[in-house]
Amino acid sequence: MKNNLLMVTLISSLMASTASAGTNEWTAGWGMGASEHLIDDGNSNSLNVSCPDDPEGHVSAYATIGGKEYSSEDDIGFDVIVDGVIYRHPFYTDCRACDASFPGFWQALRKANRLELMAEGKVVRLSTNNIAAVLPALDSPENTCRSAW
Repeated sequence: MKNNLLMVTLISSLMASTASAGTNEWTAGWGMGASEHLIDDGNSNSLNVSCPDDPEGHVSAYATIGGKEYSSEDDIGFDVIVDGVIYRHPFYTDCRACDASFPGFWQALRKANRLELMAEGKVVRLSTNNIAAVLPALDSPENTCRSAW
C-alpha cells in the first residue's frame, strides 16, 4: 500500500511538471506553500517566480538560461531585461535600495512586451504571453510576492 501511494505521488508529480514544460505561455501554480509563476520556452530557458504564503517570506526567482540554473538568492544571480531596460538582480530584495526598486520592476514586468533574461554574458528571450493575467498587481490581495525588506 505504501509503495502504491509513493508510485502514484511520483507519477502525478511527473505528469504535473511535464504538463507545464515548454508551453511558451505564463502559467501559475501552487506548491509547497508558495505561489509559482512560470514561463518555459521548451529550449532549456525558463523563469520561475516563487512567492511564499508565509507573511514572513519574500519573493525569489529561479532562471534557467541555456540549461544553466540561477537563483535570485545566489551571489551571481541573473538580470531581467524588460522592454530594453535592464533590471540588475531584481528578485533580490533584501536591502533598502533593492526593496525600493522592486515595485517599479514588478509593474514593468507585468506590462512587458519583450522579456529577456541575462547571466554570465548569455541573453535569452522569453514569451510575455499571458504575463499580466498570471502576475498579480502588487496591491492585489491575492499577491504574496513581497520584498524581503
